[in-house]
Amino acid sequence: MSRRSVLSTIGATVLGEISGFNSISAMADPLDLPIGFQGYDVRFLITKNWDAGWREMRGIGFRAVDLVSFHGYGYAGTPIENLSGEAIRAELDRVGIGCKNCQFSYRELHEGFDKTMQFAHDLRITNVICAPEPSWTKTVDDWKKQADSLNSLGKRIATEGLRLGYHNHELEFIDVQGFTPYDILMQYTDARLVRFQIDVGNLTFAGKSALDYIHRYTDRYFSLHAKDYRPGKTSVPVGQGIIDWKAIFTAIRPAHIESYFAEVAAYGIGTLHGANVSAWPADSIEELRESYNFLHKLKN
Repeated sequence: MSRRSVLSTIGATVLGEISGFNSISAMADPLDLPIGFQGYDVRFLITKNWDAGWREMRGIGFRAVDLVSFHGYGYAGTPIENLSGEAIRAELDRVGIGCKNCQFSYRELHEGFDKTMQFAHDLRITNVICAPEPSWTKTVDDWKKQADSLNSLGKRIATEGLRLGYHNHELEFIDVQGFTPYDILMQYTDARLVRFQIDVGNLTFAGKSALDYIHRYTDRYFSLHAKDYRPGKTSVPVGQGIIDWKAIFTAIRPAHIESYFAEVAAYGIGTLHGANVSAWPADSIEELRESYNFLHKLKN
């Protein structure tokens, strides 16, 4: 190789490390994608020490984060609550962690739409993630109303040059009046305006089959939360629960998802299956480390 070729190769490798998406390392991971983590899971770590916390996650091996708004999701009232989008992006760039997604509350996306969009642009994300309006969950008509709201929001977000993604919890898979709310959302949302980030742990927790829903709506997913589940446990490292991750990643491959994220956050309502619930660990970083090690070695 010529000196110029060698320098070019070194430069490309360094650039890949900085961006958090080095393709050579990523080839060892499922779907040949960088392994990410859920931002909610590291709230104690990065609020305690902003720079060192992110560097610790990068040192574990994670190359991407699925952010949640610092105005909620456990960050409210902390020293980093009011950090600008530019400041957050600058830190992620410094440590080499990629970020395309951020989840916002219903209020932020409706009552504070313009401010939230400015933050999203400053953060330089691609996907704006949302959850349902809490009061529209009791009937089939409520969930149809949710779908209409998502279509309207997706249209507004599209005019900003961004995409809307919907993240499920267990609620969407607990039947209402003989129907599964997730099916209602899929039926009544416009695929051009609303994409879905499937959380297989929350789905499994609700008693439905993740593989069934991956196959049922393959063309609607853009992202996946790799969250494991074990009855009676509020928090489980990926690979230590009942979910068959090799089968999950094999099934999701035709969807050509853009990202997936390890998550070990507690199940908010304990258990739907009658088992005694374990205590939520004070620090989830070790569980994320175990999750990364499992996923990094997983072949699909």
